[in-house]
Amino acid sequence: MDEKHKYFFDKVFELYNKFGIKSVTMDDVSRELGISKKTLYECVADKSELVKYVMQMVFRFHGEKLAEISNSGYNAIEELLKVNEYMTHMVKELNQTLLYDLRKYYPELFNEMMEIQHRKMHEAIRLNLLKGQKEGLYRKEMNLEIISRLHMSRLEYRFAHDSSILDDFDSTVVMQEILTYHLHGIASEKGISVYNDLIKQKSI
Repeated sequence: MDEKHKYFFDKVFELYNKFGIKSVTMDDVSRELGISKKTLYECVADKSELVKYVMQMVFRFHGEKLAEISNSGYNAIEELLKVNEYMTHMVKELNQTLLYDLRKYYPELFNEMMEIQHRKMHEAIRLNLLKGQKEGLYRKEMNLEIISRLHMSRLEYRFAHDSSILDDFDSTVVMQEILTYHLHGIASEKGISVYNDLIKQKSI
C-alpha cells in the first residue's frame, strides 16, 4: 500500500468510525477525499471492497502496535499492562456502531477478521504465559492451553457481542478488571509482588 492509498483509507476509517459504515456513502467518501467518484472507483471496485481494505489496514495497524509492545523487552507482567493500556485506549476510541455495521452488513469480512485476530491473540497470550513462567512470575503448574483460551474469550467478548451485561460500566474499568482477574489467577507470589509494585508506581 503506497502513502496515498494509506492516507485515503485513514480518512475513510475516520468517517466510518464517526458515523458508522452503513450511513457513509461512496459520495461521502469521494467528497471527504476531494476526488471524483470516477477516481474513487479506479482505486476500489465498490463499497464492499473499500470496507475490506480499510478494515484490513486498521487491524494490521493495531497488530503491528501490539507486536511492538511484545518485542520491547518488558517482563511478562509489564507487557500485559502495556497491552491492556493499548487495548483500553483502542476500545474507547472505537465507535461500536462501526463494529455493529461490520458484523451485520459484512458478516463474511467480520468473521474472517475475527478468525485472524483469534489466532494472533491466542498465540500472543500463550507466548506471554510461557515468558512469565520462565521469569518465575507465573505459576509453573497451570495449563497454558486452558488459561490462554479463557483469557482470550474474555478479551474477545469486548469486541464480538451484540449485547453485554457490562455495557453500563466504563470500558476502562472493565478492561482493568479483566486484567486483574487474569493476573491473580496466573501469577506466582513473586509475580503478584511485581504486579503490585507496578500498579503502585502508576498511581504515584
